Amino acid sequence: MKKSKLIERLFSASEDEVFIEVEGLLYDIDFGHEEEKFDGFYTAYPASLTLKPIDISE
Repeated sequence: MKKSKLIERLFSASEDEVFIEVEGLLYDIDFGHEEEKFDGFYTAYPASLTLKPIDISE
């Protein structure tokens, strides 16, 4: 997903809270970073921001 698309969706939502849903459970969000990767053959992945779930029941 492009960062601009995520920002657009967040600004257009009426809700104040944002969670990640995994198999019916809600998780808070932490941010990470992935470096650019190349698998050595055909596939390249650009550097990216990652959204990581944090268990809110802890």
